[in-house]
Amino acid sequence: MIGLSESENKPRRDLTFCFLILFCIVIIFAYILWYFVLPFFWSYEKLDMFLDYYWVANSREEIKQLVIVFKNNGTQDLVIGEIWIDGMPVDPGDWRGHFGGVIQPEYTRTVYVAPESLMFENGMDYNLTVVTSRKSHFSFTLNVNKNNTRTEKVQIKECYFYCWPPTSYDKFIGIEVISFGDINVIVKEVWIDSASFIVSPGLWLNQFHSTDDIEISFPWKKGSTYSITIETVAGSAYQVNATAD
Repeated sequence: MIGLSESENKPRRDLTFCFLILFCIVIIFAYILWYFVLPFFWSYEKLDMFLDYYWVANSREEIKQLVIVFKNNGTQDLVIGEIWIDGMPVDPGDWRGHFGGVIQPEYTRTVYVAPESLMFENGMDYNLTVVTSRKSHFSFTLNVNKNNTRTEKVQIKECYFYCWPPTSYDKFIGIEVISFGDINVIVKEVWIDSASFIVSPGLWLNQFHSTDDIEISFPWKKGSTYSITIETVAGSAYQVNATAD
């Protein structure tokens, strides 16, 4: 048997080493291309309506609120940045997404729109435009009619007066609110006599969680009676008198 000399083995080892280095470079390049470069070109935003929208009439039969469910059918997180109605921007305080405005791919988000200065009219069409944080625009034509308009029904179930912690002098009024029906009701403000308290974020009540509590820090006095009113984003107001005992 004829053996190879050290000088003959060395070129083969060098060639193998070069192939190994080249293979590692190709793997690293493919990894960067697949996970960092190609997603940039393949990613896109696409926003669709997931369920039928509906309009909400308040206790005065004024149609002041839109509830719509969006679905992110794109490939990246979608952030709602602005909402426009008929070419006019809606104040950021007059719209909000349930659990925020970020929608992950294949996920949905319920959004309410309730412009304070606008009352929607039965039989009319409205253009709703959603602008994302990446400045993509998605427009929808929405019609108001009796079949997609619902009247909100919400009440103050109970008011209770307490201190927390129990041994402290920090006084609170708890307000238990209940919604009847299967629509979204959002409480935005509480009035105790002439004092106003903004509920932030708004208290959402729907068919899945129709009862919840609002906690207000207030220096109540035992034996005194207070006029307590809740106001929804649709403009309904519900009032009770409660005595601190």
